[in-house]
Amino acid sequence: MIEQIRRCQKCGLCFNQKPLLDTEKECHVFWVGLSAKKMESDEEVPLSPETNTGMLIQKIEELCGEVITYKTNLVKCLPLTEEQKLRYPNRKEIDSCFEHLVGEIQVMSPKIVFLLGEKVYSSVGKHLKINFEKWDEFEYHYKKYEGTYYVPIHHPSYIYVYKRKRMDEYIEGVERIINQLL
Repeated sequence: MIEQIRRCQKCGLCFNQKPLLDTEKECHVFWVGLSAKKMESDEEVPLSPETNTGMLIQKIEELCGEVITYKTNLVKCLPLTEEQKLRYPNRKEIDSCFEHLVGEIQVMSPKIVFLLGEKVYSSVGKHLKINFEKWDEFEYHYKKYEGTYYVPIHHPSYIYVYKRKRMDEYIEGVERIINQLL
């Protein structure tokens, strides 16, 4: 699956940067962000602990012990403006990359897929025809689809920037869902 993604050129973003990918493995939990960030080295993975998002995810993972996780993005490559600045991927880019997310989920068989933020969960909901219920504070809701639990949650960067004082509540809310569903 990973090799197929590496060779993809459907939307052209691969010419900005090759796809940012984790190591393929069977796992319990998937973390799905929106799009790749600019890589500083070939060893980087999506949602790296070097970022605010990855650091928060790592804290959650540390609380969950032996849970095996995989990190990915809806759009695997780097969307840039004409000025070479990071931008949100557009609908066409998300649509053309969506089959890769479906393939990753089929191959790696996670029990839980965390959808990080509104852009991610609304795109996944549209493609899979799932009507997600938005979270209530730090109480997260899930939908089961083809044997996998899909859980929309706040984007960790949003928590880091706007709700930093409530970071522990966020971490506890996500950990609670993991413990409940695994």
